[in-house]
Amino acid sequence: MQPTLQIQLPAATIELSMGLFVVRFRPDVVLDLAQAKRVEAARRDLLPDADNPVLVLIPSSIALVDQEALVWMSSDEAMRGVPSRAVVVPSSIQVLRDRIRWALFRPAISFRVFRNPQVAKSWVLDSWYEQRLGHEIDAFGPELRTETTDAE
Repeated sequence: MQPTLQIQLPAATIELSMGLFVVRFRPDVVLDLAQAKRVEAARRDLLPDADNPVLVLIPSSIALVDQEALVWMSSDEAMRGVPSRAVVVPSSIQVLRDRIRWALFRPAISFRVFRNPQVAKSWVLDSWYEQRLGHEIDAFGPELRTETTDAE
């Protein structure tokens, strides 16, 4: 399936397909904080008012992934206007760090680190759908919500 929108950057390719932004970093890139910010700015410029989930794919053959870049991707600044973000990393240690952070702090933001791209994609889309479904249910007036609970 062809993406709806696509942009080629020196460090990454950004695609929008079926409501999901996919950021694919190139294998020869050094992913540091400055690089992460440049790619995120380019993604935001692609559709400035979009509030779609983001899947970040970092190849296992990448030159370097700076932990500071991953921490920034989960920051308030990076998550502004992003309902959920999943990052696929080549390192099991980085996944373990995220799991520990998740277990200890249960962050309010919808950000996770994975090793498996399919699991990451499922999680980011499920998270986005749950948020959207909650907004649709809340859009009904109180009288409609009580009718459905009374009928059950």
